[in-house]
Amino acid sequence: MMTQLRKTLNKITAFLSCLIMGVMTILVTWQVITRFVLNSPSTITEALAKYLFLWLVMIASAYVIGKRDHMNLQLVLHKLNPINQIRFGIASEVIIFLFVLCVLVYGGGYIAVNAMSQMDSALPVPVGVVYLALPAGGILAAIYCLCNLTDFIKLYKQEKEEGVHHD
Repeated sequence: MMTQLRKTLNKITAFLSCLIMGVMTILVTWQVITRFVLNSPSTITEALAKYLFLWLVMIASAYVIGKRDHMNLQLVLHKLNPINQIRFGIASEVIIFLFVLCVLVYGGGYIAVNAMSQMDSALPVPVGVVYLALPAGGILAAIYCLCNLTDFIKLYKQEKEEGVHHD
């Protein structure tokens, strides 16, 4: 079940990341044209590109967490035996999970809700909509953490069984 969930999330995050990047490319290209060719910069495209960048970062960082390509201590990790590597992986996933729940989901959600009454000067969109990227990315990262934890728990059980059979 978690494998299928991960595959589905990977497809969604990859699609959204590519879509946002494509739209940002168009917006920034238009911004350059309006600024340097037409000598009349577009504040809307500048603000929209900036907000889309925030969404891109949150979605892509959740994807990186899901791939376990985030920053970790490989030097320390390789010195551990396989069972301790798995324990370390479980501990790191729990820490990341708690972080994204507390900071991104709870804190980001709080900021987004409080900013819904504020309007952006360049776009007719509440600022809270922009800040929704924080809890959205946090929820996505939390789901990926649960997938990673499930993988580590399976590995832990396998390693324990193999260790019992080797004794």
